[in-house]
Amino acid sequence: MEIERRQTLEILLELATDEDPDACWDDSRARNLLRSQSSPDELRELGAEETLISRLWKKDSDPVP
Repeated sequence: MEIERRQTLEILLELATDEDPDACWDDSRARNLLRSQSSPDELRELGAEETLISRLWKKDSDPVP
């Protein structure tokens, strides 16, 4: 993985896992970008938690973990 891409994904991961209610838009946008620009395996390589990965790629019919 190239360095710039890795840094971008790491920043998006940080935003996506932020629990600050004021950052709600940023969190949602970061999750959408992660889903569209990465894969579950790529995020695992960066150390993302399985709960986040499950939330990003869950089907609408799947229960939320």
